[in-house]
Amino acid sequence: MNDYWNDPPEQPEPPECCDEIMDVDAKGACVCSKCGKRIEPQPDIEPPKDKPWTDDDERMVNMGEKCPHGSEWFSCDACDHASDLAYDAAREKRVR
Repeated sequence: MNDYWNDPPEQPEPPECCDEIMDVDAKGACVCSKCGKRIEPQPDIEPPKDKPWTDDDERMVNMGEKCPHGSEWFSCDACDHASDLAYDAAREKRVR
């Protein structure tokens, strides 16, 4: 089976205008030779900036080595059960 549609082309083809392929200038903009329509290139996407440190982050760092039930964090059945109940209550509140 040939799945050629999963392999994108190496270079994207320029768009068409007036039933002809548009010309690409030195800056990367596409220009129609008949009507003069111009399509500017999209700017590159910038990576997201680091978020500032918040009080919630500080609490996570200073929350200690044990949960309120005396177990390791993220492995306490009582904390998991309380979390499930809170999630279910929020879901029920959202539906009604």
